[in-house]
Amino acid sequence: MNWQVIFYADDEGYEPVKDFILRQPDGAIAEILHVLKLLREFNVSLQMPYVRKIDKSGLRELRIKHGSDIYRIFFAAREGQQFILLHAILKKADKTPEGDKHLALQRLMDYQSRP
Repeated sequence: MNWQVIFYADDEGYEPVKDFILRQPDGAIAEILHVLKLLREFNVSLQMPYVRKIDKSGLRELRIKHGSDIYRIFFAAREGQQFILLHAILKKADKTPEGDKHLALQRLMDYQSRP
């Protein structure tokens, strides 16, 4: 059974990951959607090179390569067979910036604190 992919939305309804994806070139959007489809289909069993666990918080990163561009979408698995997409970046350095991981974790905590 396919899992559901949902976008984190802040208190005002802004969905940062959806906005990020829509700002990318068409070819990159197609590749991102392809990898999201793999995530839905293979769910928590999807591993490298597409998914990497970040830490013990449950935060993971979806790893997408399109041409010379490297994208990361931070997400977490939720009860009810859902993935919540929290934050997305176009990676420019070898190491993922800590600030981006921290922002994804903050959004996860915000999402979990809601009724």
